Amino acid sequence: MPSYTFRCKDCGEFTLFFKSMSGNKEMADCPDCGHVSTRVFLAPNLHSLSRELSSRIEKGMEPQRMTREELGAKQPKKKTKVNRPWQVG
Repeated sequence: MPSYTFRCKDCGEFTLFFKSMSGNKEMADCPDCGHVSTRVFLAPNLHSLSRELSSRIEKGMEPQRMTREELGAKQPKKKTKVNRPWQVG
């Protein structure tokens, strides 16, 4: 459910919740006084992420270097049994 913040000249800021994101959401009527209000564009709320989550995201952006020993032994490919002679496996 998308939420949009608007600013009324008389009442200040208020937030409205809509069922869909379609349509023009540049202006809305103030729920208190009924005046036409303009939309306020705010930066996304990124500072509320926990330290653990933000460090996980940052670590995921950097490729990890691994040695052959850390990767483990190379697994042999298994041959698939073909039930039908015309089917290529």
